[in-house]
Amino acid sequence: MKVPLHFGEGVIDLEIPKENLADILRPAESKHCVIAADVLASAVKRGQAGFVEQVRGRSVGLLLPDGTRDLPLGDILPLLLPLLLDAQKVLFFICTGSHDSLTPSNSKIVSTIQTQASLAGIVEYEIISHDCQTAPISSAGVTQQGTEVLYNARLDEVDVFVALSDIKHHYFAGYSNPIKNIAPGLCAFKTIEQNHSLTFDERSRAGVHPWHPSASQRDNPLAADQLEVMLSILRGRSVWALTMISHSGVIQWADFGLAAVVSSRAFQQADDWNMHTVKPVDYMIVSPGGLPNDVDLYIAQRALELTASVMRDGGRILFLAACPGGIGSELTREHFENGLMSPPEAILRKMRREYHLFEHKPYRFAKLIQRLDKLWIYTKIAPAIVRKIHMEPCTDPQAAVSSWLAEKPDAKILVVDEASKLLLSIRP
Repeated sequence: MKVPLHFGEGVIDLEIPKENLADILRPAESKHCVIAADVLASAVKRGQAGFVEQVRGRSVGLLLPDGTRDLPLGDILPLLLPLLLDAQKVLFFICTGSHDSLTPSNSKIVSTIQTQASLAGIVEYEIISHDCQTAPISSAGVTQQGTEVLYNARLDEVDVFVALSDIKHHYFAGYSNPIKNIAPGLCAFKTIEQNHSLTFDERSRAGVHPWHPSASQRDNPLAADQLEVMLSILRGRSVWALTMISHSGVIQWADFGLAAVVSSRAFQQADDWNMHTVKPVDYMIVSPGGLPNDVDLYIAQRALELTASVMRDGGRILFLAACPGGIGSELTREHFENGLMSPPEAILRKMRREYHLFEHKPYRFAKLIQRLDKLWIYTKIAPAIVRKIHMEPCTDPQAAVSSWLAEKPDAKILVVDEASKLLLSIRP
């Protein structure tokens, strides 16, 4: 059976006998014929009356995810920007968090904003690509967890906020959600580092968030800290959000309104569509979903974090991650790339000492690598570097699958595509 999987800018076809497939999992699609523009238009129409009145004559901050997310801005902005024509001014914030601000993908976002603002007739606007190390910084106190609330001072110029958010499960923040556009999206490096240290609390996990509609799924210390950071910055100002769930770059579901309300509904929809319980497996093939979800290993890792819990100890994973950007950006080199090159045992020991931003990622890789027999990776990263980070370079994914079946003819292989938008757990 031919199984297509996303890889970089293209698709890889693997031949896997049907009897050897445990399952093929991909993000859900709407049961109805979906036209993204219609989905968005319906969502915007539901919330636009109150929104247009609130932004009239005021300064609006439009919060966009950066180029590491695959949000189709070309579909979204033509519907949203006309609602801002009566605003005094629009500040477009590219919410990079700790990611690089000067990247080709962020430059494309800038170009898209300029084009769409011109078409919509918006004259008074400014584009701000956040840099967590060089941006002007304001302070708003300290959270209950001890996180210093340091944020981009340009946010103080905004009266009303609008966040664009593609909702999906996040392995320690619960979900990608509108809060993350501000915290960590527009915060200082120190704030991000202090907040991310909470990733080691086992309650900081996917599918759990303070805004979840179910009370039993709200206890996430890291996400709660991000919410407190955001509220400290806002000081009572309103945050609206256009929340979306997409698949292969096509928006399947959308809602528009006050951020807490539409996020709660989006979390439930993401759970209904993209949470899966499966039997434990010994073999799994994982694709983050192609660019930008596999632009580098730093970004691609989240696909493993959302799926690998279903692996039995001693199992084998084939990870299809193009990573044209290598292991990660220069900012992550010391505590991610260099950290990965330490022996897994040393990485795990180091986490007992003071945390530095990005160290949670080699820690999680080390825990996974220790559990598996082998983690193969088909990638553009040089084989010598792959070996240094304790993974096995794969030059031919089909040959790897064939070797598994030659060794164990009745093997069951779980295949997961666009894994960065799914959450797997073991079936009780």
